[in-house]
Amino acid sequence: MTRRKKNKKLKVFHGFSNYGTQAGLFALELRNAGIDAISVTKYDKFKRQTDIELLHGGNFISKLFKHAWNCIRLPYWFFKYNTFHFYFGSTLVSGQWDLPLYQLFKKKLVFEYLGGDVTDYATVVKRYNLPSTHRFARTNKEVDEDKKNRIREHHKYGDIQLVCAPCYAEYVPGSKVLPLGVDLSKFSYVDKDFSGKLIIMHAPTDMEFKGSVYILDALNQLVAQGYPIEINLVKNVTHNELIVEYSRSHIFIDQISIGWYGTAAVEAMATGCPTACFIDELYLQYIDFASEIPIINISKEHVYQSIKNLIDDREKLKSISLKSRKFVENIHDIKTVTRQLIHIYHAL
Repeated sequence: MTRRKKNKKLKVFHGFSNYGTQAGLFALELRNAGIDAISVTKYDKFKRQTDIELLHGGNFISKLFKHAWNCIRLPYWFFKYNTFHFYFGSTLVSGQWDLPLYQLFKKKLVFEYLGGDVTDYATVVKRYNLPSTHRFARTNKEVDEDKKNRIREHHKYGDIQLVCAPCYAEYVPGSKVLPLGVDLSKFSYVDKDFSGKLIIMHAPTDMEFKGSVYILDALNQLVAQGYPIEINLVKNVTHNELIVEYSRSHIFIDQISIGWYGTAAVEAMATGCPTACFIDELYLQYIDFASEIPIINISKEHVYQSIKNLIDDREKLKSISLKSRKFVENIHDIKTVTRQLIHIYHAL
C-alpha cells in the first residue's frame, strides 16, 4: 500500500526526442507500474511509440497555429508534472531560459544524453584516427564547446545526468549509465540453423559512421573466395521490416568505428542473432555488466579475419545466439531498465 501511494505522487514528463523509442517506452512502462507519466515528442517519420507528437507542418497559417498550440500546452505540462526527464539536451523551451524554474518550483530535473548531444568530436577523431572526410572531423570546434557549456549548465540545475551508453560517460562527469531499453514483446528468439549458408546482415543508417566501407570490403572478399555467405545489406526499411531481417540473418555486424554498440545491435541480439561490433575496452570501467556482453569484438583493422573466424566456428555462433538473447533480457529489457529508472526517480 505504501509503495502504491508513493508511486501515485510521482508524475513524470518525458520529452522531446524519442531516439530508440526510449521516451515512449519508458512512459508506457511507468504507467504500467502505477506512475503518472507521459511522453511528448517531436515529429518522427518512423512513427515510434509515443503519447503525444507535437504538431508540425502545413502552410504558413497552419504552422503558426500549430506552433502556438504547442506553446500553450507547455505551462500546463510544467505545472502538472513534478519530474522532468529530458533527452538529447533539450528542456521545455528553446534557449533553455527555463532551467532555474525547475528548482524554483521544486521540480526534479533528469537529463539523459544519447550520443551526438555530448560526444566531443575532436576527441573521437583523434582517438580512432578517423579520416578528415569523416563528418566528425568536419564539425566546427564551436559545436564541441557548445556541448560542454550546455552540460555544465545542466549539471548546475539538473538533479541527475544519465547517458544511454558508457562511451558517453567521459563527456558527462558524474553521470550514470542507464542502458538502452527495448520492448522484448516485439522480438521473438529464433533458433537459427548455422550449418548451411550464412546470411550476414549490415544495416547502416550512416555508412560513414558505421565504417561500412571496411565491412562490405571484407564481406565481398569472402564471397569472392567462395565462402558460403550471403551479404544482407539493409537500408531504408521500416522498423518491422528490419526485425524480419534480424530474424532471418545468422550474423549481424553493427559498427566498427567508434567503440560501442547501439540500438540495432540490441535488437539483433534480442532475436538471437550473433552480433559483431567494435567494443573499446576503455569504456568498460563505466559499467558493471562488462563480463556478460556476448558481442564479438571486431575492429576495422581486423574485420576480414574476425568475420572469417566466425564463419569457420559454427558451434561458437550457436552458443553466442543463446547468450545474446539472455543478455538483452538481463540488461536491456525495457521492464528491467524502467525498474532502475524508478529507483533513480525516488532517490531524487
